[in-house]
Amino acid sequence: MSVIQGQQEQTIYNGFILNDTHRACEEVRVILVGIQNAVGLNTDQSFDVHIILNELLQNAIRHGCNIRQNKVYMNVCISGKDMLSITVKDNGKGFDVFKVLEESQKKQVCHWSELSENGRGLQIVKNLCDDMVFSQKGNCVTVRKKLC
Repeated sequence: MSVIQGQQEQTIYNGFILNDTHRACEEVRVILVGIQNAVGLNTDQSFDVHIILNELLQNAIRHGCNIRQNKVYMNVCISGKDMLSITVKDNGKGFDVFKVLEESQKKQVCHWSELSENGRGLQIVKNLCDDMVFSQKGNCVTVRKKLC
């Protein structure tokens, strides 16, 4: 546990996850248990955090990993008593974040099944989080979610 700007920060996970969707799902479950043990989550929060972790990790694996470096970096921590922070970084070339999010927002969608595959996960994550920040290159994202 470390202290950042007067707030305690507890690291739940800090490391690399292999470019394997099955193993990634296992890691998401382990991370979720770590968060649950650290702060406790109600059913809705647990569901939201599971979706956030899974979408970010699967996007990085699917779109950002290359053959030479088959790992995704992930950092999950809790600041204070209730601010969850998740950073996911891949070694890919990145993408134009604003273009993808803007295109997915422009579409008039009446039902979730009408969402396009491109940008759908990011749109879901954006709606579940309080804050979402991408690196300029587009291969690293940090999201924050208040757990109260």
